[in-house]
Amino acid sequence: MSLLSRSKSRQALLLFLWLSMLFLVWQHYRGLNQMPTGPVDQDLALPTTQQASPSLTAREKDELLYPEPANPSRKTRQAQGPASFNEIDLLLSSIAKTSQYFLNDVLSGSAFSNMGQRLQVLGTWLQTQETLTPKLSPSKLESLQNNIERATLSLFPFIANPTQPRNAQPFTSLRQSYQKGSEGILLVASKHNLRYICHLIKNIRVVLNSTLPIQVAHAGDTMLSHSRRRFLTKLAPNITTMDVTKLLDDHTLELEKGGPAIRSFAALATPFEKVLLMGSLSVFLQPPERILQNHRAFKDTGALLFHHHLYGKGEFKESHDFWHKHLRNHEPSPALKSSRVYNEGYAEELDPGFVALDKSRLPTLMGLLHVCWQNTKRVRRDYSYAFGDGDRDTWWLGFELAASPYAWNGGYGGTVGWLEAAHSSPRQTEANGGKRLRHERVCGNTNLHLDETGRPLWFSGGLLKDRRSEDGAFGVEMGYWMVDGVWQPKKGEDEEGSMDCMWGGEVRELGAVEKGVLERSVEEAREVDEKSRRFVGS
Repeated sequence: MSLLSRSKSRQALLLFLWLSMLFLVWQHYRGLNQMPTGPVDQDLALPTTQQASPSLTAREKDELLYPEPANPSRKTRQAQGPASFNEIDLLLSSIAKTSQYFLNDVLSGSAFSNMGQRLQVLGTWLQTQETLTPKLSPSKLESLQNNIERATLSLFPFIANPTQPRNAQPFTSLRQSYQKGSEGILLVASKHNLRYICHLIKNIRVVLNSTLPIQVAHAGDTMLSHSRRRFLTKLAPNITTMDVTKLLDDHTLELEKGGPAIRSFAALATPFEKVLLMGSLSVFLQPPERILQNHRAFKDTGALLFHHHLYGKGEFKESHDFWHKHLRNHEPSPALKSSRVYNEGYAEELDPGFVALDKSRLPTLMGLLHVCWQNTKRVRRDYSYAFGDGDRDTWWLGFELAASPYAWNGGYGGTVGWLEAAHSSPRQTEANGGKRLRHERVCGNTNLHLDETGRPLWFSGGLLKDRRSEDGAFGVEMGYWMVDGVWQPKKGEDEEGSMDCMWGGEVRELGAVEKGVLERSVEEAREVDEKSRRFVGS
C-alpha cells in the first residue's frame, strides 16, 4: 500500500517517526547525568573534517520535540516557515535535523542502549527512503540519502571503504555490494587456527559435499600470508579469501590485534546476503545448507544463534550486572524472555561456532551494526570484553538492543564423545544424603547442537580428542551424545584429566551415518595435516 494513498497509513508513519525522535531526544537528556563527563571517546568520534556544527538551538529542539501534526484534510498550508511544508517535506526536515543531532552528539563507548535506539531510528529512515524513492524529486532524494549516510557514518565510521576515500555514500555502496539472493559460508582464518580451518573445509566440502561457496576472511597479510591464503583456496573448489581491512576502515577497529572481533566485521563486509559464519573448531554432521533450506526460526527472524552449555550459575555477577544495566529500560524480546542464562544467572549464553544471518532483512543488518560497534577497539576493550568472554555476548546483546528479531536454536548445548561410568563427587554425594551414586556420562570437549528434528547437526570443539593435550590425538572413538544434562569439567572434584563431561540426561548413540561422517572427517583431517604442516603455527 502506498505511503500517500491512504491517510491512515500516512499518519501512522509520521506519528511513529515523530515518537521515535521524541524518545531519542528525551532519552539523551534523561541520561546526561549517567554519561561519562570526560573527553569524547576519540576512537568513536568522527575525523575533525566531518565534525558537525554546535549543538541544536532551542528552536530546533522544540521542532524535534513538538513537530506540528500533519493534517491530511489540507493539501497545502498558507502559513510561512515550517508550517507551510507538506507532510513529506516535514518528514524530510525532521530526518535532516535528527541526522544533524546524531553528528553533534557523539555517543560514548558505554552508550549501549542509546546506540540501539539510534539504530531503530536509522532503520525506520531506511525503510522510509525505500518507500519515498519513487515520489521524490532527484534533489530531495539526494538530500535524504546524504542525511542518512551522514548519520550512519557518524555512528559507524568503520563503514568507510579505505579504497574509496571520495565515496560520499559508503553505507549505500556496502549494501549494494551484497549479491542479491547469495548464500555462503564465512570463516575467519589466521596462522594460529589454520590447522582447524583446514579440518573444517574438508569436513564441509569433501565429506558432506556442501556446494555453498566458502569465503575465508582475515585482517591483513600479517594475520594470514599470501602463501597460506593460496593454500586454503586450493583445498577444494569455490573458496575465496577476503581482507576485511580493504573493505572497512580499520582506524577504530585494529582487527589484526582484536582476536574474535573480526568475526562480526567479516559478516558485515562479505558479499553474501545469507551468511553462515562458522568458528574454526566447528564440525558438522549434516550439510550446513539445511539451515538455509529448512530451519523455521531462521526463516522467521533472519538471525539464528546457538546456546552454550549451562554452567557457572551465580559465578559471573559482573557480566549479569552489565547486561541488566543496559537492558533495564528495554522491552525484552521472546528470545531474551526464554534465556536461562539471563534470567537464572548462568555463565555464557552463546556458542560462537555458528551464526546464521540474512542481511537482506533490514532489521538483521541493523542488529549486526550494533554487534560490530561493540567489537570496535575502544568499546570491546573498555566494556564488551571486560564484562564478557570475547565477542560471545555481543551477538545476542546487539540484536536485543537494536530490537532486531533473532532466535535461539532450541535448548542449551550438549556433548558428543565417549561413554564413561562414574560415581558421584563428594559434593554430589553429600547432596544425596551421603549415598554415592553410580551413573553414566558422556565425556568430550565439545558443545553439541541438534537440528529441529532432534538429531545431531554440528558441534564445536574440533576433531581432536583434547586440544589441550600435546599428543594431538584425534577423537576417533566419539560415538555417544547427550543433551539436557548437567555439564561439568572433569578436572577437579577429585578427578584427573582435562575432559569435560555431561551426566543426568539420556545417553544416546550416534547413528551409522553420523559415525561415518566423523570417521571420514578424521581421515581427511589427517591427510590435510600432512600437507599443511609447513604453513601451520609459524
